[in-house]
Amino acid sequence: MANAEESKSRTHDLCAAGIGALAVILLISVPWQVDTSGPDPFYKGPLIFPLIVLCMMIASSLPAFYRLAKPPKGATWHLDGGGIPYKTIVVLCMLIAYLWGMVLIGLEVSSVMFLMGALYYLGQRTPLKLFVLPLVVMGVMYVMFVYFLDIYFPTPLVMDWIGVE
Repeated sequence: MANAEESKSRTHDLCAAGIGALAVILLISVPWQVDTSGPDPFYKGPLIFPLIVLCMMIASSLPAFYRLAKPPKGATWHLDGGGIPYKTIVVLCMLIAYLWGMVLIGLEVSSVMFLMGALYYLGQRTPLKLFVLPLVVMGVMYVMFVYFLDIYFPTPLVMDWIGVE
């Protein structure tokens, strides 16, 4: 958990609020950026996915907007000064590998592997968090996309290479 010194920094809140503001701008402009002239099921994914992600970004930045408007006592504009954020860099590398994994081994498997790897690296090693949480997240994501949004995941390249359809 973050210590009291880090949680009182308004700089982090300003950064999160800035990301939220950019997400609002992108959310407003998404309908003009996505080509919806194609047949019905093919434009849904490129239109719905950014809407979901941007709404999640806006919702997660709302506490930062609130803390900027009503700062806690003793809040200052300092950076935490923790040096190079090695954990963040490693998780970013995992995220880049996850993007390649989506193409090679599929969204389902790469999502579970990314979540398990990131949770293990960040010290969340209880069986519930390490195994159950990634499977539940993937299950919810699969059900949401396939059954509610009628968007199916593409076939991974590995399946194409070995001839499985």
